Amino acid sequence: MSIKVDWQKDCQFKVTTSNGFSIIIDAENEVAPCPTEVLLSALGSCSATDVMLYFKDKQAQLESLNNHLTYTLTQTEPRLYQSVNLHFTAKGEGISVAELERAAEQAINQYCHVCLMLKPAIKVSFSVEVLPN
Repeated sequence: MSIKVDWQKDCQFKVTTSNGFSIIIDAENEVAPCPTEVLLSALGSCSATDVMLYFKDKQAQLESLNNHLTYTLTQTEPRLYQSVNLHFTAKGEGISVAELERAAEQAINQYCHVCLMLKPAIKVSFSVEVLPN
């Protein structure tokens, strides 16, 4: 497996995965997300996938699932991610706050590969909200 990164111009790069999928990344954050935003996007989508799979295994009727990430940066350069909160919002039949908390906790502490890689350096927390049907 490999990932290819090709410089386009300025601080813009085309990233191509081994399966041929491509994304543009712009370190100046002008025409595409910057690399650190892509990193948090990976955290958000990976953990949301694990939450979705939790409810799929429980045969719950998930109608919607969102993951809104908020973060803090260190005060000194380089400005690194210090903490991130993953706020999961779900709606569906058989979805309770307790079950969503359990799904999020398992995703963050057991299943999400991105989270498990980042947690030694970044404080990761979560919050949940269940929307009424």
